Amino acid sequence: DSLVTISTILGSRYVAGIRDFVEGWRKKLMLMQDTLDEWLVCQKGWMYLESIFSAPDIQRQLPNENRMFQTVDKSWKALMRVTHDEPLALKCATVEGRKETFISHNAALDQIQKNLEDYLETKRASFPRFYFLSNDELLEILSQAKDP
Repeated sequence: DSLVTISTILGSRYVAGIRDFVEGWRKKLMLMQDTLDEWLVCQKGWMYLESIFSAPDIQRQLPNENRMFQTVDKSWKALMRVTHDEPLALKCATVEGRKETFISHNAALDQIQKNLEDYLETKRASFPRFYFLSNDELLEILSQAKDP
């Protein structure tokens, strides 16, 4: 809504005196929107993987992915503490480098997800009945296994 309003103002013939001010707000709102989009993708990926990597057996079976996830997890929790302390959306979403942080985290979470799927595929190849299970069901079985 705000971006539409800003665009309408910029299209007005009376904007000449405040064009720079309105342009500044447009850029700020665009950055906020882009950052929040990346933030939501990161949150979704983190929530999914956090439940998986909270299992000690999965941590042992996928040590590299666990290390990558722990790095993202530590940064995610720090960002959430900062957000809790500064709950103004515009300030939080327009901090210098915040969008890039989420882009970087999303790339790491995508790589972890891909490696996890590759790992599950090797388990399915060694025991074809696993093809009948969803990834979540297979992860549950593997996290309970004594000798994966």
